Amino acid sequence: MVLKKAWQKKIVVEGRPLIFDHDYATEVVQKRKAYSGIKKLLKERGIRFQTPLTKMRIHWDDGLKLYGSAQEAACDMRKRGFSVGPTGSTAPDLEATLERLHQGLPWQRVGERRDRTARRAKEKLQELERFTQDSE
Repeated sequence: MVLKKAWQKKIVVEGRPLIFDHDYATEVVQKRKAYSGIKKLLKERGIRFQTPLTKMRIHWDDGLKLYGSAQEAACDMRKRGFSVGPTGSTAPDLEATLERLHQGLPWQRVGERRDRTARRAKEKLQELERFTQDSE
């Protein structure tokens, strides 16, 4: 009831509009955000859609279709000939996975390792050479 009244009447504080929105859980916000690119594309094409919580309902010419995830909607849109980029929900998952890999595994470039190994071997050979010269 409060949100409905707030949406009906524009509230301005110190010259800036005050915006009221639903208080969704973090997971719900992330899932809804994943649809942003798809929603933008559909608006540009004038295709009617709705986003009830974490789903997306698109009114296609051949009927209504309900999608459970942004990936599912993007996949179907690609099949229908739309050029859809990566969905928002896959990007954070990919970034989080890469971050976990970098933190959990001691990644090294092969070239750097080789250089270090070669340097260490050279130092040991020089040490051995000094040792044999000193003992003679």
